[in-house]
Amino acid sequence: MRRTFAYLAVAALAGTLGFSGNAMARKTCADGSYPPCPEGETATNNLSVPLWVTSDGDTISIPGGATCSTTSIPTALVYPSGGDPISGYPISPLDYYFVQGIHKWQAPCATWDQLTNGLVPVAAAWGDNLAGDAKLKVGSPIRVEIVLTEDSTVTQQGFTVVKLDPNALDRESLYGTLATDDGTGTFSATPSDFVPLVYDSQAWLNITGPDPNWEVDEAATAEVNATGKVVYGYNLRVPATGDYTITYTLPNVDITSSDAGTCGGQECSLVITVGTGGGGGGGKGRPR
Repeated sequence: MRRTFAYLAVAALAGTLGFSGNAMARKTCADGSYPPCPEGETATNNLSVPLWVTSDGDTISIPGGATCSTTSIPTALVYPSGGDPISGYPISPLDYYFVQGIHKWQAPCATWDQLTNGLVPVAAAWGDNLAGDAKLKVGSPIRVEIVLTEDSTVTQQGFTVVKLDPNALDRESLYGTLATDDGTGTFSATPSDFVPLVYDSQAWLNITGPDPNWEVDEAATAEVNATGKVVYGYNLRVPATGDYTITYTLPNVDITSSDAGTCGGQECSLVITVGTGGGGGGGKGRPR
């Protein structure tokens, strides 16, 4: 796609008024408001990392509205569209980016052939705030996340998405994939190789704590985050200090490894310790 005269005029006006391209393309929440968003991810994040979808049910809802093949043959890689790429972002002001929420693209997506191949083998990775040394506190939101990656060396192509304002909070920055000029003013994105992620639509989440009368027990939800990955997520607030056990049950996968916790087969658990205090804790670590 070519830079048009109109686009260059807008870019020049932006420079005159002292704001960059990301100021003209402010991030919006799913309800149309501006961050911080009340729940979940912002609207229109593009699936950027290839995905296997697996379920033994008849109906599968794809996170983020991604288009997914109903067979084991992945959909074709869809290159960014929706207008000229944008420059002026703090990460590298002279470079151009296709931006989440503005441009459209999609990594391949297909249904895992469970009848032929059995349960899909996966490696599980917990959010950095849970598996690391973040201080989790009562009164502060604790972001619970887990990502499933196929246990394989076979890759598919997608797009690497980066945070465009390194100094901003994760939830306030725009995210995008680099647009490269071929020397004639025509831009394109360069694919990267990824081992596919995995989404089990029948996943279940259970969280228990020191109070036997308190429990989270519900269907696990997933979303396409700002970097284009399908992530299981839950916004947790706990009523008291102590140890809490987070357990994901995933009936259509075989967990072969994890970066923390006790995981194997169709279950992955992690114990977190929540302390006192209302500031800080647990909100970092997203997007992965």
